[in-house]
Amino acid sequence: MKEFEFQRHLMSFSRLLKKERAFLIKDKAEELVELVKQKEKFVPVLDEYQGAVTVKTKDLIKQIRVQQDENLLLTKQALSYQKMLMTAIKDNIKAPAATYSKYKTVKQQARTALIDREV
Repeated sequence: MKEFEFQRHLMSFSRLLKKERAFLIKDKAEELVELVKQKEKFVPVLDEYQGAVTVKTKDLIKQIRVQQDENLLLTKQALSYQKMLMTAIKDNIKAPAATYSKYKTVKQQARTALIDREV
């Protein structure tokens, strides 16, 4: 493979990473699954290249590395947010403390749940 063709692959991969970034920001998990399949197609191309590496190719590789780091950071941020949200929900679902009413009885507070179910 010639360097020009390799650079073309690098530019395509870079565009794919920018799409991934947009999907991560917009929280579109369904589209991310398809992007991962597309990214896998680039692995052999990137792994098997043995040609020359010019300054332009190095710059493209540097851009890809920066974009990958940014996407990784966005992914970690999304996971952290999901974990924090699930912790907050879990803490909210715990049985609330009973309170006394003016009628000298213990009043139970309504429980919070994520799932609506018919009784």
